[in-house]
Amino acid sequence: MVFEVKRQLKKLSNKQFAEDIKRYIKSPYEFYGIRVPEIRILAKRLNEEHSLKEFYNIFNKLWKSGYHEEMSLALYTLQLYEKEFDIKTFQFLKPKLEDIKSWDQIDAISSFIIGKILLKYPELEKELLKLSKSRDFWLRRIAIVSTLPRIKEGNIKLTMRIAEGYINDIEPYIQKATGWMLREAGKQKPEIVRRFV
Repeated sequence: MVFEVKRQLKKLSNKQFAEDIKRYIKSPYEFYGIRVPEIRILAKRLNEEHSLKEFYNIFNKLWKSGYHEEMSLALYTLQLYEKEFDIKTFQFLKPKLEDIKSWDQIDAISSFIIGKILLKYPELEKELLKLSKSRDFWLRRIAIVSTLPRIKEGNIKLTMRIAEGYINDIEPYIQKATGWMLREAGKQKPEIVRRFV
């Protein structure tokens, strides 16, 4: 199955686009040069053909490939199992978080997977607070962006707590993510965000 997926990815590859997108995303991984809509079509197919339990094995093979698009395919496919997410899904992902080195994958895993698990399992807050204190700025970004689904439900408490810890954070990817979450939080609770700012 994974061999077939890799074959399809290679078939869709575009060398010039690969060079351009690698520069834009600044990922350390290799690129085929495939656009996101094409990857999402493959993700839908994988989701239709495999149970979540089966997909975990496929995820691992894609994740270890060294290719940005294969890692993205793993994430986009996992998003489609949202109804089946549980705390085990987070435990499965946790050791893989340090492998992510680009904002697009950080935002995909945070807002569409970890954030959705947080809605079902509030105890995940402790894990996010730990991540928010990490020396790795990508893990800190995961912490705050994972609060997005909660913000959309009107709960901004965790977002504000994490944002408070980032006030003096000079990392641009943290400043941008924090500003983004505060903008979203401001749509729900403008007075609280205004006072904070």
